[in-house]
Amino acid sequence: MPDKETETMPAETAEPVRGVRLSVKDFATIGIFCAIMFVVFMAYSILTGASLFYSMIFNAAGAALILSPFYVYMCMKVGTHGPAFVYNLMWAIVAGLMMGPFMVPWFIGGGIIAELSMIGASSYRSIKRIAISWVICALVRAMHGMSEIWFFHDAFLATGVSDAQVQVQTQFYTDPFWVCVSLAVTVVLAVLGCVISNRIVVKHFKKMGSVR
Repeated sequence: MPDKETETMPAETAEPVRGVRLSVKDFATIGIFCAIMFVVFMAYSILTGASLFYSMIFNAAGAALILSPFYVYMCMKVGTHGPAFVYNLMWAIVAGLMMGPFMVPWFIGGGIIAELSMIGASSYRSIKRIAISWVICALVRAMHGMSEIWFFHDAFLATGVSDAQVQVQTQFYTDPFWVCVSLAVTVVLAVLGCVISNRIVVKHFKKMGSVR
């Protein structure tokens, strides 16, 4: 009889190891989910856009909660590096077209940081690691308006934005209280969204076998 200490797990029970390169199917999955998240975000922003205060302080926080199921599923479905960076790359392109090229490095940098937070084997299978990357993505989104005032003020004014909007953004984004409130609520809702999303994925999609 073989020694119990030398027995190995049957091959069929071992989880296959994913490569580090994205396949064509992975790119398609990321593209589809990024498109869905963009559409959902735009619909959400239109519905809540009547309140300038909400848009300035809580827009990104609400989006972090609403979009988390799509992000968590996308990450677990792909299971390898790329989703966090591509998600922010999407926003870099959108920001570059809608606000100006000065915002592109902001989202690209955020995507690099989010992807670096996922360094390590099987990180895209860990809800804790996914939650960390999602918090970073959400904060990058939450702070993009702040960055227009803090770092890109002259370029922001050159886009032809109204004086009224500049005054409102300056009022909120130079006030430490509202900055802390906005970022704190964003972090809390991003984490809460990932916890809820993970339960949904485990209860439904893992049982179906659509994610490992």
